[in-house]
Parts: sequence; C-alpha cells; structure tokens
Amino acid sequence: MARIVNIALNTFRESIRGKLLYIALVFGAVMIISTYILSPLSVGAAKDKIITDVGLAFISFFGVMTAVVTGSTLVYKEIDKRAVYMVLTRPVSRLEYLVGKFLGIMAVLVLMVAIMSVLMGIVVVLGGGSLTGGILAAIFLSILEMAVICSIVLFFSTFTTPALSFFFTLCFFVAGSLSGDLRVFAQKFGSGTMKFIMDVFYYVLPNLRLFNLRNEAVHQVAIQYSDILLTTVYAVVYCAVIIYFSYLVFRKREFV
Repeated sequence: MARIVNIALNTFRESIRGKLLYIALVFGAVMIISTYILSPLSVGAAKDKIITDVGLAFISFFGVMTAVVTGSTLVYKEIDKRAVYMVLTRPVSRLEYLVGKFLGIMAVLVLMVAIMSVLMGIVVVLGGGSLTGGILAAIFLSILEMAVICSIVLFFSTFTTPALSFFFTLCFFVAGSLSGDLRVFAQKFGSGTMKFIMDVFYYVLPNLRLFNLRNEAVHQVAIQYSDILLTTVYAVVYCAVIIYFSYLVFRKREFV
C-alpha cells in the first residue's frame, strides 16, 4: 500500500507542475464566471438555473478533458523517458504502478473539481441562489465519471501512443454517453442482429448517463440517494475491471 501511495504522490506532484492543470482551471474559472455575466439575459429563477446548469456542465467538461489529456500522456511519457525502468526495477509490481498512477491522476482531478466547485458556489451565491444537496451530488457524480474515463485512458495508454489513447477514449466517452439512446433505437427499429450488438455495446461500454445529474440539480428534483450509492458501486467496479485489464496488457510489455 505504501508503494502505491508513493507512486500516487509522485504522479500528483508531476501533474501539478504541468501547465495543463492551470490552463484547465483558468478556462474553467472564466467559463463559470461568464455564466454570471450572461445570466442577466434571463429573469427570476431562470438566472439561478443558468448559473447552475452551465457551471456544472463546465466542471464536467474540463474535468473529463483533463483526465483524457493527462492520462493519455502520463504512462507513455515515463516509458519514452525510461523513467518507468527505475520504478519497475524496485519491489513494485506493475499493478501497483498502474493503481498508483490512477490514484495520482484522480487526486489532481479532485483538486481541480474542488477549486472549480468553490468558484461556482461563489457565483451561485452572488447570483442569489444557494448550494443544494442536488448540486453537490451532481459534482460528486461528475468526479465518478472522470474516474471511469481516467481508467479507460489509462488502459489505452499501456499499449498505444498518446494521440491514439486520446482518440479512443473520446470515442468511448461519446459512445458511453449515447449507448442508452442507441440501444432504445435498435430495439424499436433494428433487426435481431442489431439489437444483440447494441445490447453488447450497452453492457460493455460505460453507461455515462448514470453520472449526469445536472437536470435534477438545476430543477431541484428530489434525488434518490440509494441511486447515487448504486452508481458509486458501478463506477468503482467498472474502474477496477478496466485497471485489471490494463494490468494484463501492461505486464506483457517488455522494457528493454
């Protein structure tokens, strides 16, 4: 466990030193603050809804993009610079190495989301609104979504280049966001083969719709916290499975 923590801390420090985190934070802050500037275009309760909706959307977007960009380069960069050799020659298993990398990236994402959430909270309060349990739940599910995306990009980074890891992960993100709709469409209009294929895609791809709670947060719809618990379990299990598959691929790589 101590080895995993050390790898995670080193990954966290390395990512913090990079410019990507600061760029994401600056752009995220600008976009969130812009919602408060543009909100006078609406009146009444709609103003708070615009601030909350756009703020949560930008938190999710910048978080996912940071996960994809950071994760796609991290392992490859260490292999390219041969830094991975020094780590793996020590009593560190490849599974511990991958888990440490994953936790390190997630620490960066949680820090980034925390800062952006504080900024959004300030904007919401200044706009006359208040932070509700729904908003906090939506932010929490966004972090879980980032964890799933992070595990996927980590998987691709174990055997391909950063550009391809970035592309494949974005494909998974889009497909995971639309898999439910495509499955419903196939069940209504598709053939038997198409229905089977879409069922396979639906259960294999991450169901990212589960992590989107923005509509409920914006319109203050009652939230079933049992559903949040089940979604958390789903995210943890999915990440664990993907990281294990990453290990199966990574352990076969020869570093010479």
